[in-house]
Amino acid sequence: MKRMMLLFICLVSMAVAQSQNSFYVSLGVGAGINTARTYDLYQDATKVHPVGLGKGFAPVVRAGIFLNDFMAIELGFAYRLGFGTKIDLPGTPLGAPTGNLRYSGNMLQLVPAILIQPDFDMGSVSPYARVGVIVGVLPSIKCKIDETVGNVNQIAIFKYSGGVSIGGSAALGCDFDLSDMLAIYVEIYYDAMAYAPTKGKYTKYTVNGEDKLGSLPTNQKEVKFVKDLTGFVSDAGSPNQELKNSYPFNNVGLNFGVKIKI
Repeated sequence: MKRMMLLFICLVSMAVAQSQNSFYVSLGVGAGINTARTYDLYQDATKVHPVGLGKGFAPVVRAGIFLNDFMAIELGFAYRLGFGTKIDLPGTPLGAPTGNLRYSGNMLQLVPAILIQPDFDMGSVSPYARVGVIVGVLPSIKCKIDETVGNVNQIAIFKYSGGVSIGGSAALGCDFDLSDMLAIYVEIYYDAMAYAPTKGKYTKYTVNGEDKLGSLPTNQKEVKFVKDLTGFVSDAGSPNQELKNSYPFNNVGLNFGVKIKI
């Protein structure tokens, strides 16, 4: 990721040296629906439950500079606030829990990209295309648990975190010029990315309304996700270990906002 950012800084420096009056800044907001589903976050004996983590709401800020009359490089910052997906627990077979789980994923995204915007002589309408790389910083998945077995009700929150997510992004859109310096834009985008957390922990755990988080040993409260479990021996004072897995955040959606041209 450091090499990628250094390359982007070098490109910006070259563009600044060769360009005049070609900067722009945009502020927008968007929402998307997931196009990939995770099947292994939870399953019971009778049904597999798909959970999509890509759907959500995302404010975004971008700054760019044109290298020539039709191509620009830009850097975007977005924060994806995931919409929750609910899973109802059926309570079967006999003795299995009833209740529900709710999964959602959040992520700060850095998006260095190339924008192509030819002059098609369409008046105040300027179509464009963007292709970029997504670097997901501070990604997380939150699972809210509310389950009951017999007369025992457990309410908990388990958070997956750690690591960095890498993916790609593409968009097709149009600027609608309001003046020489101000435009509104609308675009359709597609993000393709996955996230493999490196750790997880319970941040809440109650039994029949009583807080039991402090009484859990570390190996029941925390998890370290690894590529290989060879030689692992569980210890009450250390995080448990489980195999690392990737969860898709793929999504397609719509962005709109304003663009200021300097």
